[in-house]
Amino acid sequence: MEFSTIGAEDSLEEAKARLDSVDALIVWGNEEILGVLTAKHLERKGNCGSVCELDVLVDPSPEHNQKWKPKFIVVTDEGEPVILSHGS
Repeated sequence: MEFSTIGAEDSLEEAKARLDSVDALIVWGNEEILGVLTAKHLERKGNCGSVCELDVLVDPSPEHNQKWKPKFIVVTDEGEPVILSHGS
């Protein structure tokens, strides 16, 4: 999936503008990945952090992936997201 990043406190208007060119946004809260935001989340009210999908695993082992079956998986390199995919 093509993605970009956005802050948890950013507005949904900002998210909508960024989602015009990518499939999803990885939402950062402070210095950690908080969740994933897609166009379907824009129907909700609040900011990016309050409406994003929280069912996300970051750099999971295959065992954790099978056990938790997240909606999204984020793979990072030196703390920066490089791959976003749908989970199990």
